[in-house]
Amino acid sequence: MASPYPIPTRQNFGDVELGQCKVRLAIGVAGGSWYFFWLLYAHSSHAAQGLEILGGYFAYAILHWCWVRKKPGFNPWRMYIVTIADQAVSISLMFFTQELGYFFVFANPWISTGNGLRFGKKWMLLSATVAITGLMVIGLYSNYWQDNLILLMGLVILNATIPAYVLMLLNGLEESRKQLSIYAKKMENMALNDKLTGLPNRPALFAEFKRIVSFSDRNNMVIALLYFDLDGFKKVNDTYGHSVGDILLKETAIRVSNVLRKKDMLARLGGDEFVVLLHGESSVERANLVANRILQTISSIKSIRGDKVDITASVGGIVARGLEATDFKAEALLHEADQNMYKAKKAGKNQIVFTGLSDETHVPETALNFRDTTNLVSESQQI
Repeated sequence: MASPYPIPTRQNFGDVELGQCKVRLAIGVAGGSWYFFWLLYAHSSHAAQGLEILGGYFAYAILHWCWVRKKPGFNPWRMYIVTIADQAVSISLMFFTQELGYFFVFANPWISTGNGLRFGKKWMLLSATVAITGLMVIGLYSNYWQDNLILLMGLVILNATIPAYVLMLLNGLEESRKQLSIYAKKMENMALNDKLTGLPNRPALFAEFKRIVSFSDRNNMVIALLYFDLDGFKKVNDTYGHSVGDILLKETAIRVSNVLRKKDMLARLGGDEFVVLLHGESSVERANLVANRILQTISSIKSIRGDKVDITASVGGIVARGLEATDFKAEALLHEADQNMYKAKKAGKNQIVFTGLSDETHVPETALNFRDTTNLVSESQQI
């Protein structure tokens, strides 16, 4: 499941770690200034110990920075080391500097949540666990913190509840993002798929046509559009009602899909109008074959839900090279395939009418010239 916050990928993990190094150096400067002030003001030995620890912390921050620069990307061992070390330094400052360690009492939950937001929930939980364990340890071995046990217990609770609350928020965001993703996918399907049959609709067909034209143009392949509707569909609706007509459309979608390849597209434009988009080196021959299979599979539908039907199909096709198709809009080619379908209807229905685009190199976008369909199959050998 995708995280709702920007967990770094293996490619940019190093960049995020370098950002963490800068924060670590800034903390070192701020903490060092704090202890240096108290060293000058009160000559506190605790402040001197704090400076020593922060000096080591500063060196560790520089080493980590160099390690990340030399070997960027996700390194689980490095992540374990720095996650534990960050909390260990904070706990050590609280242990050795006693009341001067109050400067860092809020560092532990901040470090934990920072790790979670940068790298993920796993590292936040590890960091919080180290912090709570460290606080319990100093409660056992530090006289100062034993005398301030209530404060220490408050810090333990703070380090448990803040990461837990952040974790709860992150889980809520994760669930919200999941639901939003499902909703967006549903909206996308509704926008690009026919609600009744589940087939791609007109916008989806045009998007696929654009992709196929680009591919076929580069490879000089052939594209075919087969436009067909159902002869006798109106009679089915008038006789048995639209519910039977809807079932007939679904059955048509299923049966025609079964005679196509996975890379072919069957789309429903509306009503009983369907389009098949084919492409490949032998799309002319395949277009003829698919068109005949469409006629056969549609005419094989003899009854719907026990009601007898007499259904055929009329198919109009347009065939073009990829190089030719780039000069035409999908709407223009679809229009010509539609016109061929009506020619098939006028020829007696249950017929196929094919035409192919002219081989002229410069054809106006609005002027489509067609060959005699009787020559289409023989010319396909050249295509």
